[in-house]
Amino acid sequence: MNHLAVGKIDFLLDRGYKKLQNPYLQSHFPLRQYGYIMEAPLNNENRWPAKIVCSIIDKQFKQYVSTTYAKKDDYLKLIETTTFLKCRNKLFPKIVNLYPYDNTVLCERIGEFLIDHLLNNPNDLVSSLISVFEYLKEINSINQSYKPFVIPSIVQVALELAKDSTYGFEFLPKTRISLLKLKHSINKFSYGCGIEDPHIWNFRVMRSFDRIEALSTDFDYFSNEVNPFWELGYFYATFRWFKKISFSLADEAEKNVLSLIQNQDVKSKFMFWLGVLSSYCGYKDSLRNLIMNGGITVLEEQYKIIKQLDEKVSYLAEELL
Repeated sequence: MNHLAVGKIDFLLDRGYKKLQNPYLQSHFPLRQYGYIMEAPLNNENRWPAKIVCSIIDKQFKQYVSTTYAKKDDYLKLIETTTFLKCRNKLFPKIVNLYPYDNTVLCERIGEFLIDHLLNNPNDLVSSLISVFEYLKEINSINQSYKPFVIPSIVQVALELAKDSTYGFEFLPKTRISLLKLKHSINKFSYGCGIEDPHIWNFRVMRSFDRIEALSTDFDYFSNEVNPFWELGYFYATFRWFKKISFSLADEAEKNVLSLIQNQDVKSKFMFWLGVLSSYCGYKDSLRNLIMNGGITVLEEQYKIIKQLDEKVSYLAEELL
């Protein structure tokens, strides 16, 4: 190995060592002992207590992605889900090696982050967004069937925790009533396999011949009771984070996604906007705590959006009823 290569490894080792000073990375990232060098953590720091996703390289500078879980069950679920997708010839991150003792899965890098691709290739915006929707529908076609309405778990948890109306705080008062009525109605919806957290950060895209293909790399919340329009709505709602990077591109992306549902039936539109609302359910505790402490200005914009979504989702639900 030449001096330049040795120097690069020394630099990466030093950089990786500095990142490893974080307590969670120290306790959950063991791959250095297997001959890998960490380039950078890839997921948000607030998720590190549950899992850490890192970009790593081996001694030949080949890139991989490692996912290290705190719980054995989550580690096993990732293996189960990728095997499930492989058996059905769907696009997924290929597993290269397993480290059961460390709850770690090593995968080949595949494609590039959707956000990065859009920033570098704005002309691919429409085709990239369509590829995400096509991917969601393709995965959803597995075990697809029509079933009575199921309240999404993220919404159900929010409604349960918000039953206490102390301090005059009501979370989704109209949607709460409409969803319960819809749950006991004769309406049936299309459900199949899918992702309960279709956040924009979780998607990657890759060029395949003359077209763009999309895939998810996050299967922590893989389910067999997901509606593809609900996923698309959730995905659309997470563009709010994209706006912090490029407002104009994210705004154009929102318009293009909305065009995908423009001519859909009421059931599809209802599921889409329920997906949008589901993405905002994470603000519930923050809003309640702020109101209890006599303030709302910090999340005033989100609070207004949630109230508008409460109106829209309940209206569409009543249309179905």
